[in-house]
Parts: sequence; structure tokens; C-alpha cells
Amino acid sequence: MKRILDLLIITLLSFFILPLLILTYFLILIIDKQNPIFSQKRSGKNSKPFNLYKFKSMKLDSSNNLKVTTLGKYLRLLKIDELPQIINILKNEMSIIGPRPLYPEFDYYYNDVHKVRLNVKPGITGLAQIKLKDSTNWNTKFNYDVIYIKKSNLKLEFFIFYRTIIMVLGSMFNKDKRPKESLDYKKDFFDNYL
Repeated sequence: MKRILDLLIITLLSFFILPLLILTYFLILIIDKQNPIFSQKRSGKNSKPFNLYKFKSMKLDSSNNLKVTTLGKYLRLLKIDELPQIINILKNEMSIIGPRPLYPEFDYYYNDVHKVRLNVKPGITGLAQIKLKDSTNWNTKFNYDVIYIKKSNLKLEFFIFYRTIIMVLGSMFNKDKRPKESLDYKKDFFDNYL
């Protein structure tokens, strides 16, 4: 049922998403002068690795440090950088709603309660993303993932989808509603989860 729902939502929104994907692709090429698509190994359902797709929002600066580009700031704010994950959904590697996919090496460090996040397909958004302002609070984030998995139903799926849209729109106009993000997830995970 969930797979059918994912495909139905993507189909219904494709008239809006497809032009946005094409426009963003060319804006990154023209403004940031880099390959627009970023691919990285992530852990999927049952720890099966897959290549996660995103629009590039960062670039190496003159000191060889990753910095969010001017365009990337807006892509991240509006979550447009996540839209290429539709490819992952079409390939049945992800769902629209679910725990966020993380690096495969993290799988070995989850405690027994948090390991259940690997029993479902990861998602573009999830309960943790709509409940937490601080994406670096790993224990709380994973606790919300567990709650989502245990209580998953159609009503909750629609609620998360709706709240995600409201949050993205709200963060456009109110800086206080923008989630705190870490640019170095690996370091942050090992510093704050373990």
C-alpha cells in the first residue's frame, strides 16, 4: 500500500516537480558551475546500501573546505536539494516518509532500540524531521524514528507529509523555524550519539 501511495503522490505532483527539477539542474550548472547531482552511499532497508541522489548545495572553497553555495542555501532552505531522491523512490530504495537514510557505517553503532530504523525503507522526510528543530540531537531523532515505525499508518503518513510542507513554507519566512543542521554529519554522529 505504501509503495502505491508513494507512486501516486509522485505522479500527482510531477507536473510541479519535473519543471522544478529541470530548472534547478540548470541553475546549478549556470550559477555554481558544477555537476548538479550529488550521489553518496547510504544505508537502506535491512542495511542494504544504495546511492542517494541530491542536488549539490555545497562547493569546495579556496581553502578546500566545503561551504554551502549561495544557491545551495536556498535549495537547502526549501528542501529542493532533496528532490532527486524521487529517483530513489522510483527505484524502490526509499519512500516519501520514513527515517532519513544515513551512512552505512552508522549501522554498527545503533543501540538495540534504534536498530529497528533499518527494518523500513528510509524516507525523504519523517516524524523526526517534523518534530525536531535540532537535527543534531541523534538520540531524540532516532526515538522519533522508532515511534514512527511502531505507529505507522496512513493517517500518520499524511500528517507527516502535510507538516513537512508547512514547515518548509514556514522556514522560508521565519528564520526561527529553520532547523539546525550540521554540515559534517559523520563527525557530529560520532561526537554526539556514541
